[in-house]
Amino acid sequence: MRSVLADEKTVKPEGSHGHQRLGHQRLGHQRLGHQRLHQAFRAALAIAGFALAFFLLQRLTFLLRFPPYERTTFWVPGALTFSILLIAPLKNWWWYYVGLCLAGYAAYYGDQQIPASIALLSAQFHFLAVAAGVFFIRRFAAGIPFATVGSMLAFVLAAVFIVPFATSVPADLIRLYQGNPHVWPTAIRSFLSIALGMLIATPALTTLLVQFRNGWQSTNRTKVLEALALSAALLVISFWVFTKPAEGNAPSLIYAPMPFLLWAALRFEVSGASWALLVIAYLSTWNAINGRGPFSAETPDEHVLQLQVFLLAVSLPLLLVAAGAGERRRAYSRLLEEMQERRRTEERFRLVVESTPNAMLMINRSGEIVLANQQTERLFGYRQEELLGQPFERIFPERLRPEPAKSLREFFAAPALRGIGNEEELCGLRKNGSEFPLEIGLTPIESPGGLLAFAVVTDNTEKRRAEEARRELVHASRLAVLSEFTASIAHEINQPLGAILSNADAAELLLENASPPLDEVRRILADIRSDDLRASEVIRKLRGLLRRGEVERQPLDLNGVVRDVSIILRAEAHRRGVEIILKLSANPCIVWGDRVHLQQVLLNLIVNGFEAMAETRGDRRVTLSTELSGGEVIVRVSDSGAGIPAERLPKLFDRFFSTKREGMGMGLAISRSLVEEHGGRIWAESPSGSGAHFCFALPLEPPAAETQSDLLNSVESLR
Repeated sequence: MRSVLADEKTVKPEGSHGHQRLGHQRLGHQRLGHQRLHQAFRAALAIAGFALAFFLLQRLTFLLRFPPYERTTFWVPGALTFSILLIAPLKNWWWYYVGLCLAGYAAYYGDQQIPASIALLSAQFHFLAVAAGVFFIRRFAAGIPFATVGSMLAFVLAAVFIVPFATSVPADLIRLYQGNPHVWPTAIRSFLSIALGMLIATPALTTLLVQFRNGWQSTNRTKVLEALALSAALLVISFWVFTKPAEGNAPSLIYAPMPFLLWAALRFEVSGASWALLVIAYLSTWNAINGRGPFSAETPDEHVLQLQVFLLAVSLPLLLVAAGAGERRRAYSRLLEEMQERRRTEERFRLVVESTPNAMLMINRSGEIVLANQQTERLFGYRQEELLGQPFERIFPERLRPEPAKSLREFFAAPALRGIGNEEELCGLRKNGSEFPLEIGLTPIESPGGLLAFAVVTDNTEKRRAEEARRELVHASRLAVLSEFTASIAHEINQPLGAILSNADAAELLLENASPPLDEVRRILADIRSDDLRASEVIRKLRGLLRRGEVERQPLDLNGVVRDVSIILRAEAHRRGVEIILKLSANPCIVWGDRVHLQQVLLNLIVNGFEAMAETRGDRRVTLSTELSGGEVIVRVSDSGAGIPAERLPKLFDRFFSTKREGMGMGLAISRSLVEEHGGRIWAESPSGSGAHFCFALPLEPPAAETQSDLLNSVESLR
C-alpha cells in the first residue's frame, strides 16, 4: 500500500507539469491564431479601402472624359497606386494588387468604351509598371521622393516616363495590330494622360497617406489660415478664368492663377503645389468638357491635347520650384539649428572654461591669445582684455621665451596633444614681475576661424613644495637608516685610520736606524696608502648617501650599486653576525636612475633582512643577486630568517604598516615609491622554509636592452 501511494505521489507532479505544458501550448496557439486573424483583418481592410478609393477615383475620371471618346486629360487612379506602393512595405504589396484587380474590373463593368476584361488585363501591366517605377525611386531617392530637386527629378523620370510608357504601350500595340488609323495621336494623348495624373496627383496623395499613417498632427494655426486663404483665392480666380464662355475668353487669362500656384509652391512646397495643380486640372477639364473656358473652342481631340500641354508646361517647372524651395528651407533650418547648437556648444565650452580651476588660453596660428578665462587673471594678474591679442610668450620670463615660441610653432606644424618646454625649468611671469613654476599642455581645437591651440596652464608651486617635502622625507629616512649603523660606520673608518697610525709609528722607528730597511718602509707606505684609500672610499660613499640635492638620473650599472651598498654595510653585517653573499650577473645591468635613491632602496631591504634574522639561530645570510630577464634587471635581497606570513605580504609596502614593534612603516613604502619613480616594480616573496625575498625590477636602459636582445639572438642562432 505504501509503495502504491509513493508511486501516486511521484506521478502527480509529472501530470501537473504535463498539464502546464499543454496549457502553455494552447495559449501559444491561441495567440498565434489571434495574430493571424488580426493580420487577415488588416489585409482585408487594406484591400477593401484601396479598391474603394481606386474605384471612386476611376469613376470620377469617367466624368472627365470628352464624349464620345474614352479620352481624358489626366488619369489620377494610377497616382493612387504609385503613392500606396511608395509607402507600403514590399511584403504587403499583394494586398493592393488584389484591390487593383477588383477595383479595375468593377469600375469598367458595363462600360461602353473599354470592356471590363480589357481593363483587368490593363491592370496587370499597370501594377507591374508602377512597381518598376517605385523600385526605381527607392533605388535613386531615399525616403519620399519630393524632398530635394534631385529626388524630384528621379520621381519625374519614373512617373512621367517609365510608368506611362509601360502602362500605355500594350494598349497601343493592340490598336496598331488592329489597324487603327489614329494610333499615334491616341498613344500620345494616352501617354500624357497617365503622365499628368502621376505627376500632378502623386505628391498630394502620398502626403495625405503618410499623414494618415502617422496620425494627424497639430498644425500651426497661422499656416492653416494661410492655406484657407490661398485655397479661396485660387478657387475664385480659377472659376473666373475657366468658367467664362469661350467667345469672350482671352488666351492670356490662363496665366492668372500662376501667382497663386507660386504661392502654394513656395509656402507649402511640393504637396501644396500638387493640391493647387489638382484644382486647376479638374476645373479646367470639367469646364472644357462643358464648353467653357479657354480650351473649349476646338474639337475634343484638340481640347485634350491643348489641356495636357498646358498642364504639363505648368506642372513640371512648378513642382521643381516647390522641391527647390523645400530643400532650401530645410537647408536653412539645418543651418539655423547648427548655428544654435554651435552657440550652445560655445556657451557650454565657455562655462566649462570659466569654471575650471586651471588657467586656460586659446592661441591662434599667429601666436596671439584669443581667449583667457578668469583663472588666468588670478594666476598672472592681468585682466582678460589686457591679454587678448597679446603674444603668447608674454606670460613667460624673457630668458625662457624662445622655448615656448618654438614649441608653439612645432604644435601648429603637427597638431597633437603635447606639452611646452622642460617642466622642471618652465616658469611663468606675473604682471608684478614675480615668477612661479608652471606646466602647460596644448590641445588642438578646430574652430570656424581655423586651428587653435587650447593651452591648459597649471600652477606647479604646490607641486614643487610637495616634491621638496617628499625629498626631505626620503632624506630623513635615509639618515634614520644610517644612524642605526653609527658604531659600525665609525669602526669601518677607525680601523684603517688606526692601521695608518700604527704603520706610521713603525716606519718612524725604522727610519731612526743608521741604515734603515727601505724595502720594509716601502711596504709600510703601501699599506698606509691602501688603508687611506679604504677609509676614503667609505667616506665618499657615505657622503653620497648623506647628500641632499636634486635627483640626478644617469646610466648606472646595478651591479656596482649593489657592491657599494655591501661595502657600506660590511661592518654592520659583521657586528650582527650576518654574512653578505653577492651573486651578480656576469653582464652589465645598465639602468637609467638616481644612484642615491637606488642605494637607499637596497639599504632599506638589506636592513630589513638584518632585523628579520635578529632571533635566528644558526647561519645568518643575506644574498644579493642581480639577473637580466625580458628587458629588465631583477634585484633580489634574500635572507635566511623565519619568513613572512602570507596574509601580511600584500600589505608590506603600504604606508604605516610594519611588522616590527618600533617600526613606523615608512621604509618599504618609500622604497616602493622610489622604485616606481624609476618605472619599476617591487614585491616580496616568502617561500616556506627559505626566509624572505624582497625583489624589485627596473627596465634596462634602451641601448643595453638592445645589446641584451642582440646577445640572446646570437646565442639562439648558435644553438
